[in-house]
Amino acid sequence: MVTSLIAENQKKLQKYSFFYLICFAMFSFWQMGFIYFMGPSLTINGRTPLPVSMDNITTLIAVAYILSIAFMLALPRFVVFAQRITLLLSIVSAVGLFFTFPDGVLRILVYMQVFCCCFMIGFETFIIVNYFSEKTAICHMTLAYGISVALIAIVQNDFVPISFPIFRFATVAALILLAFFVFRVPAKKEYFPRYVKKTDNAVKPQKLLIGTFILVFVSSLMAVSGPSIAGEGTYGVFILYVADAAVSVFLYIAYKYFNLHPFRLVTACLAIGSVGFLLMFAATDVPVLFYVACTCIGIGMVPCQMLPLYNVVLMKSYPSRFLSPLTIALALVAVLVQGSFVEIFRNSPSMLYLVYAIVMVVLVIIYLQIEPYFLYNFKKKIFQDTESVVSVESDDSAKEESIPEEDNIFSVLSKRELEVVDLIAGGYSNADIAKQLFISVHTVNDHTKNIYRKLDVHSRYELTALVNKLK
Repeated sequence: MVTSLIAENQKKLQKYSFFYLICFAMFSFWQMGFIYFMGPSLTINGRTPLPVSMDNITTLIAVAYILSIAFMLALPRFVVFAQRITLLLSIVSAVGLFFTFPDGVLRILVYMQVFCCCFMIGFETFIIVNYFSEKTAICHMTLAYGISVALIAIVQNDFVPISFPIFRFATVAALILLAFFVFRVPAKKEYFPRYVKKTDNAVKPQKLLIGTFILVFVSSLMAVSGPSIAGEGTYGVFILYVADAAVSVFLYIAYKYFNLHPFRLVTACLAIGSVGFLLMFAATDVPVLFYVACTCIGIGMVPCQMLPLYNVVLMKSYPSRFLSPLTIALALVAVLVQGSFVEIFRNSPSMLYLVYAIVMVVLVIIYLQIEPYFLYNFKKKIFQDTESVVSVESDDSAKEESIPEEDNIFSVLSKRELEVVDLIAGGYSNADIAKQLFISVHTVNDHTKNIYRKLDVHSRYELTALVNKLK
């Protein structure tokens, strides 16, 4: 295990006050708010239609996503600088909306807003994954993000009428607040995490990586599908985002005051979301169920927006430069797949709701298989040598763990078996473990059988759940 590298990166992680997290959350408000406000009416300052082409905007969004992915892969060290420059361009184009310009200039300003907000979407994930401590990431993805989502519910202009002058002012204010955060993120080399290189001879936790990215793709698919479905009825999007915001805040309260990790509530949220799509199917015959369905789908969207939090876990196991770019690439593919679903079921929307309900159930099953590994890696135990176990805590400090032997059921295991337990709970396959410990797969199989017998467990899932419970 690359314990020294992981420990080094943990020490570099940043903590931010709630004010700065709110500032950072304004990115989502600006991005989704601008799209929702402009989309339905295609009007700015009373100009209908806008002098823009939706085909051009769709192409621009795709190009921005691809450039964002390419930039994170090629120049990760300069992401913070790129975000600062892009943010300044966003502020300039937003201020330009206060003036009466010819159609040609207005077209450029709108295109700049669309490009910048989509180009920076990858950078949002990048900063959370590479710079945030666990506690900061949880606070941002629940409480701060919940407040941002509540604002999105308002400016999408469905339930509460928002005039363009008010929205224009809110856009500039959000970008200025975002600037407070972006210019506070350290851009110096010493604050940037060190990624795994070939020379580190690090072994990838294949089971954890593959499972997480399947989860990321399906979650991204549902994250874009929910608002699309809710937008088919009056007030649907508003209700969905209000439910999303309320549950996001609830997750933070449960974590802060009841020590209940958000990961433990993901399954319940996704299950409610699947019920929401089934209710949407029933709403074709009972229209009043539409609003209940939107509420349930909104609850189901909460875990689907926590993708950066999943990557925070991966950074503690295998700090790779590909994590954030691959997440955004999967999100882009999910958008394309969702568009294909809409086209396929254009004449049968009820079947589309049923398909989404099935996908949500599949998402629950996928998550249940990964949850124990997520929880373990959040409180990951790192074997620094054969004599001691060091715990890298979420407050970025390291301390020795001492458990009385008579109270520790793991005392029946040998040191080698403890190492195997650590790797199994970390999401490594037996082949990965063999490479990591420089032993044969057959030996790993023998160690695993002995561990199961001594601890009276019957699977990797059950073993990891036991470790989480006792640790």
